[in-house]
Amino acid sequence: MGESIQFDRSPDVLYHGVALRHVVELPVLGVPVRFESNSAAAIEAVEDAFGMWRALRASPELIAPLSLRVRLIVHDGDEGGAPHAPVTCRMPDADRVVVHTPGSVGIADTSRGEAVAYVTPALLADRAHVQYEIIEGMTLTLVTARDRYPVHAAAITRGQVALLLAGPPGTGKSTLAYQAYRHGLRVLSDDAAYVQLEPEFRLWGIPDRVHLLASAGAHFPELVGRQPSLLANGDEKLVVRLPAAWPAPEAAVPVASRVGVCLLERSGAAAFRAPASAAEVQAFLKEGLGLSRVRFGGAMDQALARLVPAGGWRLSLSANPADAVPHLDAILRWLESQG
Repeated sequence: MGESIQFDRSPDVLYHGVALRHVVELPVLGVPVRFESNSAAAIEAVEDAFGMWRALRASPELIAPLSLRVRLIVHDGDEGGAPHAPVTCRMPDADRVVVHTPGSVGIADTSRGEAVAYVTPALLADRAHVQYEIIEGMTLTLVTARDRYPVHAAAITRGQVALLLAGPPGTGKSTLAYQAYRHGLRVLSDDAAYVQLEPEFRLWGIPDRVHLLASAGAHFPELVGRQPSLLANGDEKLVVRLPAAWPAPEAAVPVASRVGVCLLERSGAAAFRAPASAAEVQAFLKEGLGLSRVRFGGAMDQALARLVPAGGWRLSLSANPADAVPHLDAILRWLESQG
């Protein structure tokens, strides 16, 4: 499967002197990352994953001053012949994440701001798999350690105001985000948003697509007949690209300066909303932190507190996601009125 992958071979068995002549620099979530490789195919995979961020160069005030480094070194190895090489991740301490397959290995060290992965041609040829597990995984490990705290939630925006849609898996975050998009709102993210605290508060997203359940055609006629894709994490989802999303011409940069939080739940009855205290919202968001608590410690608490200084909302969803749109409009209008 990897026979067509071309790469520069190392002059020594330890790959110490391998030439990394393929280079691209991209400001991912506003944090400059220098990607280096001995293979043009690896840089092509980087472009697929993060090439959109090149457009952020038109807004230099949003780009952080310090940069990170990711090296993707293609080497000879055997992945064992499985359709998709099995991936194991380990975190020996709060600063390092190790990823390996039968023939590839990578380590991201947030204290050094560097990551390096030795990947086989077979793994690199499995483009979606290597992007999700190696390229995106290691890069976002580094970037989130540079004042980009991840929050598991979808986010929609209007102007510079964003509304986070948080809820347990299966609640319908992505479905509601797509319904909002059809209503004329922007999707900042359908799965994770990133909080920046310094030099000023911002919320970042990755806005080019949403991932929906295969049954989404029941609510969205334009998706009837669409076949789901097998994602690198093993899920089957309808991958819907949003053609009007940034970096499309006239689209806004995927960042917001004011944010509200909406906690989603399902009651089976009519859609309705109610206020939620700051303590309620923070407690809900903290439940899903997992290893983020280990990685970020008290700084994560600061990020969550900055999201909800005055509380948020609870939004109970009906069976039809369109029923929630008037509630989203009302919340966004209130946020906009706060200046």
